[in-house]
Amino acid sequence: MRFLNSSKTDICIIGAGASGMTAAIAAAEAGAEVCLIESGDRVGRKILKTGNGKCNLSHTPTTSEAYHGSGRQRIDSFLGSFGTNETKAFFERLGLITRERDGYVYPYSEQASVVLDVLRYNIGSERIRLMTEIRADMIRPERNCFCIGNDIKARRVILAAGGMASPETGSDGSGLKIAADLGLRIVEPFPALTKLTVREKSIVSLFGVRAKGKLTVYLSGVGAILSDRGEIQFTKDSISGIPVFNISGEVIRAMEQGCKAKAVIDLIPEYDESELCDRLNERITSPGSRSLIRNMNAEQLFTGLVHKKLCLYAMDRAGIRPSDKADTLEPEMLHRFIYELKNLTFNISSYYGYEQAQVMSGGVHFDEVDDDLRCVRIPGLYLAGELLDIDGICGGYNLQWAWTSGYIAGKRAAESL
Repeated sequence: MRFLNSSKTDICIIGAGASGMTAAIAAAEAGAEVCLIESGDRVGRKILKTGNGKCNLSHTPTTSEAYHGSGRQRIDSFLGSFGTNETKAFFERLGLITRERDGYVYPYSEQASVVLDVLRYNIGSERIRLMTEIRADMIRPERNCFCIGNDIKARRVILAAGGMASPETGSDGSGLKIAADLGLRIVEPFPALTKLTVREKSIVSLFGVRAKGKLTVYLSGVGAILSDRGEIQFTKDSISGIPVFNISGEVIRAMEQGCKAKAVIDLIPEYDESELCDRLNERITSPGSRSLIRNMNAEQLFTGLVHKKLCLYAMDRAGIRPSDKADTLEPEMLHRFIYELKNLTFNISSYYGYEQAQVMSGGVHFDEVDDDLRCVRIPGLYLAGELLDIDGICGGYNLQWAWTSGYIAGKRAAESL
């Protein structure tokens, strides 16, 4: 390695996560000498948690519609420079084969550890010096260079220290503190892609249930309505699953601003209420099934509509006992039951914190960086990854931003030398 001495380098990258390692590889490929600093004893620990251990690398297509934050209006230009196709090509150069399923891009082995491995092996380049268990709590701009801590001087710095989600992987918010100390504008951070807790204690009866449906959250005060579809999971005190995660960041930010939030779940979104009511009425009154219905109770009649626990929950909300005779149920009782199935309502009381969250919303405002992700107020400083105010929904969008921002920052920083 051709460092001027042990403490001087072309580019110092703070944070060896997904964006930091990508930045290091891109900068080294462009001819720069790189010092990659990681506060933990290992690099890329958060990558191992992505995609339930399968590492959903990206998504096709990837557009601004999948993102939130001050960077949403600009992200298409970054993705146009380094998007899904460029990401796949990048990893193929590193030796990784990918596969695509319903728009989701995975490593062919569907092992997150393989993604981390190819990144680790490639930061072993002779142009990259990795330093672990090194905390960089301060960046001090000086004439023609930056001082990082007391030991390192670099001509360029890439701040890729991550956010605060999953703190056990090393995401402790230190990058935000560095950015704030430098005078950069910070959008207040909150957890995102996390569970939402509810006031109704009765939800404990649904513990462990997974059901596909449509989730709609109404926010009082701002009149906003957020909606998504997919598999919803019920815990002892919260609602979870991809639809919940996808809107959780916006819900949390609104709640912190004083809004009240109400979640309404449609468990059978493919049918409207009147159609479902007509089907049940026809079944009860049909001459061909009358003798069979006469021997059924309400629980037996409704079997087959949704998960049994959800069915019993809706019956209770509608005032129907499981033992009620099926042929004695009035049309209005059937309507109340169907209404509950299509309008299962919970008042959101709070949310799970950074320990459970997959990403952080908020961060350094995008007005602080130009199209090269270079800080507009501090020439020579670049920012990448979750530290910036951009967060995506589930499905590979957040990792795509890590690869995109890391590659652009690394390449542009090297080209500016």
